[in-house]
Amino acid sequence: MVIDVHAHPVSRDLVHDAANLRLMDREAKCLAPTRAVDLLLNRMDRGCIARACLMGPSHGEGIALTNQDVRDSVARHPDRLIGFAGVDPIESEPAEVRTTIRAAVREWGFRGVGEFANVDLLDPRCQVVYETCIEVDVPLLVHTGVPLPSMLLRHGHPFLDEVAHNYPELTIIAAHLGVPWVMETIALAVRHPNVYVDISALPTFNPKIIRPLIALCLDKALADRLLFGSDFPLVDPADYARRLRAEGPWRVLNRLAGLPRLSPQKRDMPLGGNAKRLLKLAD
Repeated sequence: MVIDVHAHPVSRDLVHDAANLRLMDREAKCLAPTRAVDLLLNRMDRGCIARACLMGPSHGEGIALTNQDVRDSVARHPDRLIGFAGVDPIESEPAEVRTTIRAAVREWGFRGVGEFANVDLLDPRCQVVYETCIEVDVPLLVHTGVPLPSMLLRHGHPFLDEVAHNYPELTIIAAHLGVPWVMETIALAVRHPNVYVDISALPTFNPKIIRPLIALCLDKALADRLLFGSDFPLVDPADYARRLRAEGPWRVLNRLAGLPRLSPQKRDMPLGGNAKRLLKLAD
Protein backbone atom coordinates (compact mmCIF):
# COMPACT_ATOMS: atom_id res chain seq x y z
CA MET A 1 0.00 0.00 0.00
CA VAL A 2 1.59 3.26 -1.16
CA ILE A 3 0.44 6.23 0.92
CA ASP A 4 1.04 9.88 0.07
CA VAL A 5 1.15 11.62 3.46
CA HIS A 6 1.29 15.15 2.08
CA ALA A 7 -1.18 16.53 -0.46
CA HIS A 8 -3.08 19.81 -0.61
CA PRO A 9 -6.59 19.84 -2.16
CA VAL A 10 -5.78 23.21 -3.75
CA SER A 11 -6.90 24.38 -7.18
CA ARG A 12 -6.07 27.66 -8.91
CA ASP A 13 -9.34 29.34 -7.91
CA LEU A 14 -8.42 28.98 -4.21
CA VAL A 15 -5.04 30.73 -4.47
CA HIS A 16 -5.74 34.35 -3.54
CA ASP A 17 -2.23 35.63 -2.78
CA ALA A 18 -0.66 37.03 -5.96
CA ALA A 19 2.88 35.88 -5.19
CA ASN A 20 1.66 32.38 -4.37
CA LEU A 21 -0.28 32.28 -7.61
CA ARG A 22 2.78 33.27 -9.63
CA LEU A 23 4.72 30.47 -7.97
CA MET A 24 1.95 27.95 -8.60
CA ASP A 25 1.56 28.95 -12.25
CA ARG A 26 5.31 28.64 -12.74
CA GLU A 27 6.12 25.52 -10.70
CA ALA A 28 3.04 23.41 -9.96
CA LYS A 29 2.76 20.25 -12.02
CA CYS A 30 -0.89 19.53 -11.13
CA LEU A 31 -2.65 22.87 -10.64
CA ALA A 32 -6.24 22.29 -11.73
CA PRO A 33 -8.48 25.32 -12.41
CA THR A 34 -11.07 23.88 -10.00
CA ARG A 35 -11.89 20.55 -8.30
CA ALA A 36 -8.35 19.67 -7.28
CA VAL A 37 -9.40 16.39 -5.67
CA ASP A 38 -10.58 14.97 -9.00
CA LEU A 39 -7.12 15.52 -10.47
CA LEU A 40 -5.44 14.18 -7.34
CA LEU A 41 -7.42 10.94 -7.51
CA ASN A 42 -6.54 10.60 -11.19
CA ARG A 43 -2.84 10.98 -10.44
CA MET A 44 -3.10 8.58 -7.51
CA ASP A 45 -4.61 5.96 -9.82
CA ARG A 46 -1.87 6.49 -12.40
CA GLY A 47 0.80 6.15 -9.71
CA CYS A 48 -0.81 3.16 -7.95
CA ILE A 49 -1.14 5.22 -4.77
CA ALA A 50 -3.76 3.78 -2.44
CA ARG A 51 -4.33 6.65 -0.01
CA ALA A 52 -3.44 10.33 0.30
CA CYS A 53 -3.53 12.68 3.28
CA LEU A 54 -5.18 16.04 2.62
CA MET A 55 -3.67 18.95 4.51
CA GLY A 56 -5.90 21.59 6.06
CA PRO A 57 -5.35 25.38 6.00
CA SER A 58 -2.30 27.09 7.49
CA HIS A 59 -1.83 30.48 9.13
CA GLY A 60 -1.39 33.29 6.61
CA GLU A 61 -0.98 31.06 3.57
CA GLY A 62 -3.17 33.15 1.26
CA ILE A 63 -5.19 30.15 0.10
CA ALA A 64 -8.97 29.94 0.60
CA LEU A 65 -9.00 26.36 1.83
CA THR A 66 -11.06 25.32 4.87
CA ASN A 67 -11.28 22.26 7.07
CA GLN A 68 -14.81 21.82 5.77
CA ASP A 69 -13.40 21.50 2.26
CA VAL A 70 -11.10 18.73 3.45
CA ARG A 71 -13.91 17.09 5.38
CA ASP A 72 -16.21 17.09 2.33
CA SER A 73 -13.52 15.58 0.11
CA VAL A 74 -12.75 12.82 2.61
CA ALA A 75 -16.46 12.09 3.04
CA ARG A 76 -16.82 11.63 -0.73
CA HIS A 77 -13.79 9.34 -0.96
CA PRO A 78 -13.27 7.76 2.47
CA ASP A 79 -11.42 4.76 1.05
CA ARG A 80 -8.82 6.95 -0.71
CA LEU A 81 -8.45 10.19 1.25
CA ILE A 82 -7.41 10.92 4.83
CA GLY A 83 -8.01 14.25 6.53
CA PHE A 84 -5.54 16.38 8.47
CA ALA A 85 -6.99 19.38 10.31
CA GLY A 86 -5.57 22.86 9.85
CA VAL A 87 -5.39 25.08 12.92
CA ASP A 88 -4.33 28.68 13.48
CA PRO A 89 -3.26 29.37 17.08
CA ILE A 90 -2.32 32.95 16.18
CA GLU A 91 -5.74 34.10 14.95
CA SER A 92 -7.86 31.68 17.01
CA GLU A 93 -8.53 31.35 20.72
CA PRO A 94 -7.05 28.26 22.45
CA ALA A 95 -10.53 26.85 23.09
CA GLU A 96 -11.34 27.07 19.36
CA VAL A 97 -8.11 25.32 18.41
CA ARG A 98 -8.75 22.58 20.94
CA THR A 99 -12.34 22.13 19.77
CA THR A 100 -11.31 21.97 16.11
CA ILE A 101 -8.73 19.23 16.69
CA ARG A 102 -11.02 17.19 18.93
CA ALA A 103 -13.92 17.39 16.49
CA ALA A 104 -11.73 16.59 13.49
CA VAL A 105 -10.38 13.43 15.09
CA ARG A 106 -13.33 12.20 17.13
CA GLU A 107 -16.21 13.20 14.85
CA TRP A 108 -14.79 13.56 11.34
CA GLY A 109 -12.32 10.68 11.48
CA PHE A 110 -9.25 12.79 10.66
CA ARG A 111 -5.88 11.16 11.35
CA GLY A 112 -3.64 14.14 12.00
CA VAL A 113 -3.13 17.90 12.25
CA GLY A 114 -1.33 19.89 9.58
CA GLU A 115 0.19 21.39 7.66
CA PHE A 116 1.24 23.51 10.65
CA ALA A 117 3.16 26.41 9.17
CA ASN A 118 4.14 30.09 9.26
CA VAL A 119 4.23 30.31 13.05
CA ASP A 120 6.94 30.58 15.68
CA LEU A 121 6.88 27.03 17.04
CA LEU A 122 8.01 28.28 20.46
CA ASP A 123 5.19 30.81 20.71
CA PRO A 124 3.19 29.92 23.85
CA ARG A 125 0.01 30.07 21.76
CA CYS A 126 1.16 26.90 19.98
CA GLN A 127 1.13 24.86 23.17
CA VAL A 128 -2.57 24.08 22.84
CA VAL A 129 -1.87 22.47 19.46
CA TYR A 130 0.83 20.21 20.89
CA GLU A 131 -1.17 19.29 23.97
CA THR A 132 -4.36 18.50 22.05
CA CYS A 133 -2.54 16.37 19.48
CA ILE A 134 -1.15 14.34 22.37
CA GLU A 135 -4.59 14.13 23.95
CA VAL A 136 -6.28 12.72 20.85
CA ASP A 137 -3.18 10.74 19.81
CA VAL A 138 -2.56 12.05 16.29
CA PRO A 139 0.63 13.29 14.59
CA LEU A 140 1.35 16.93 13.85
CA LEU A 141 2.75 17.58 10.36
CA VAL A 142 4.92 20.70 10.51
CA HIS A 143 6.21 22.64 7.53
CA THR A 144 10.00 22.72 7.42
CA GLY A 145 11.93 24.14 4.49
CA VAL A 146 11.24 26.89 1.98
CA PRO A 147 7.62 28.09 2.40
CA LEU A 148 5.18 29.76 0.06
CA PRO A 149 6.01 33.39 -0.81
CA SER A 150 3.20 34.58 1.49
CA MET A 151 5.01 33.04 4.47
CA LEU A 152 8.20 33.95 6.33
CA LEU A 153 11.32 31.94 5.57
CA ARG A 154 12.43 31.94 9.20
CA HIS A 155 9.29 29.98 10.12
CA GLY A 156 10.41 27.27 7.72
CA HIS A 157 13.60 26.49 9.62
CA PRO A 158 13.30 23.19 11.52
CA PHE A 159 13.38 24.77 14.99
CA LEU A 160 11.73 21.68 16.43
CA ASP A 161 14.33 20.45 18.90
CA GLU A 162 12.80 22.18 21.90
CA VAL A 163 9.25 21.18 20.94
CA ALA A 164 10.25 17.54 20.43
CA HIS A 165 12.16 17.59 23.72
CA ASN A 166 9.39 19.24 25.76
CA TYR A 167 6.64 17.07 24.26
CA PRO A 168 8.11 13.56 23.89
CA GLU A 169 4.61 12.10 23.52
CA LEU A 170 3.91 14.32 20.51
CA THR A 171 4.52 12.65 17.16
CA ILE A 172 5.91 15.21 14.71
CA ILE A 173 6.27 14.89 10.94
CA ALA A 174 8.89 17.30 9.60
CA ALA A 175 7.78 18.01 6.05
CA HIS A 176 9.95 18.24 2.91
CA LEU A 177 12.98 16.88 4.81
CA GLY A 178 13.54 20.52 5.75
CA VAL A 179 15.26 21.36 2.44
CA PRO A 180 17.56 23.30 2.38
CA TRP A 181 18.17 22.56 6.07
CA VAL A 182 18.47 18.83 5.45
CA MET A 183 21.25 18.04 7.90
CA GLU A 184 19.48 19.91 10.72
CA THR A 185 16.26 18.00 10.00
CA ILE A 186 17.97 14.62 9.90
CA ALA A 187 19.84 15.45 13.12
CA LEU A 188 16.50 16.37 14.69
CA ALA A 189 15.00 13.00 13.76
CA VAL A 190 18.10 11.10 14.91
CA ARG A 191 17.99 12.92 18.24
CA HIS A 192 14.24 12.52 18.83
CA PRO A 193 12.42 9.21 18.22
CA ASN A 194 9.09 11.07 18.10
CA VAL A 195 10.11 12.90 14.90
CA TYR A 196 9.33 11.48 11.43
CA VAL A 197 10.33 13.09 8.12
CA ASP A 198 8.49 13.22 4.81
CA ILE A 199 10.17 13.56 1.42
CA SER A 200 7.44 15.66 -0.20
CA ALA A 201 8.36 18.41 -2.67
CA LEU A 202 11.94 17.19 -3.19
CA PRO A 203 11.48 17.02 -6.99
CA THR A 204 10.82 20.78 -7.04
CA PHE A 205 14.36 21.44 -5.81
CA ASN A 206 16.33 18.95 -7.88
CA PRO A 207 15.35 15.36 -8.72
CA LYS A 208 18.99 14.33 -8.50
CA ILE A 209 19.06 14.91 -4.73
CA ILE A 210 16.27 12.44 -3.96
CA ARG A 211 18.21 9.18 -3.91
CA PRO A 212 21.23 10.51 -1.96
CA LEU A 213 18.97 12.11 0.66
CA ILE A 214 16.94 8.94 1.09
CA ALA A 215 20.15 6.95 1.39
CA LEU A 216 21.40 9.38 4.02
CA CYS A 217 18.19 9.00 6.03
CA LEU A 218 18.45 5.24 5.90
CA ASP A 219 22.13 5.40 6.81
CA LYS A 220 21.05 7.25 9.97
CA ALA A 221 18.60 4.45 10.88
CA LEU A 222 15.50 6.40 9.89
CA ALA A 223 13.98 3.68 7.68
CA ASP A 224 11.02 3.30 10.04
CA ARG A 225 10.38 7.08 10.24
CA LEU A 226 10.70 8.06 6.58
CA LEU A 227 7.42 8.88 4.79
CA PHE A 228 6.53 9.28 1.12
CA GLY A 229 4.68 12.48 0.27
CA SER A 230 4.20 14.48 -2.91
CA ASP A 231 3.10 18.02 -1.95
CA PHE A 232 0.41 17.94 -4.67
CA PRO A 233 -0.32 20.17 -6.60
CA LEU A 234 3.33 21.30 -6.73
CA VAL A 235 4.48 17.74 -7.46
CA ASP A 236 2.75 15.08 -9.56
CA PRO A 237 2.23 12.12 -7.19
CA ALA A 238 2.18 9.62 -10.06
CA ASP A 239 5.50 10.77 -11.51
CA TYR A 240 7.13 10.91 -8.07
CA ALA A 241 5.94 7.44 -7.05
CA ARG A 242 7.06 6.01 -10.39
CA ARG A 243 10.46 7.64 -10.02
CA LEU A 244 10.99 6.05 -6.63
CA ARG A 245 10.00 2.64 -7.94
CA ALA A 246 11.91 2.84 -11.22
CA GLU A 247 15.12 4.22 -9.80
CA GLY A 248 15.00 1.78 -6.91
CA PRO A 249 16.50 4.08 -4.25
CA TRP A 250 16.39 1.26 -1.72
CA ARG A 251 18.43 -1.03 -4.02
CA VAL A 252 21.34 1.34 -4.58
CA LEU A 253 22.18 1.86 -0.92
CA ASN A 254 25.38 -0.17 -1.12
CA ARG A 255 26.70 2.09 -3.85
CA LEU A 256 25.55 5.37 -2.31
CA ALA A 257 26.06 4.77 1.38
CA GLY A 258 27.71 1.40 1.82
CA LEU A 259 24.69 -0.03 3.62
CA PRO A 260 23.74 -3.69 3.88
CA ARG A 261 20.97 -4.96 1.64
CA LEU A 262 17.48 -4.13 2.96
CA SER A 263 14.74 -6.70 3.23
CA PRO A 264 11.65 -6.22 1.00
CA GLN A 265 9.70 -5.18 4.09
CA LYS A 266 12.24 -2.48 4.95
CA ARG A 267 12.26 -1.23 1.35
CA ASP A 268 8.48 -0.84 1.35
CA MET A 269 8.22 0.94 4.70
CA PRO A 270 8.94 4.49 3.47
CA LEU A 271 6.45 4.16 0.61
CA GLY A 272 3.54 3.15 2.80
CA GLY A 273 4.27 0.82 5.68
CA ASN A 274 5.44 3.57 8.01
CA ALA A 275 2.42 5.76 7.27
CA LYS A 276 0.05 2.84 7.69
CA ARG A 277 1.46 2.16 11.14
CA LEU A 278 1.67 5.83 12.15
CA LEU A 279 -1.90 6.64 11.05
CA LYS A 280 -3.32 3.36 12.40
CA LEU A 281 -4.80 2.35 9.06
CA ALA A 282 -6.42 -1.00 8.39
CA ASP A 283 -5.57 -3.06 5.29
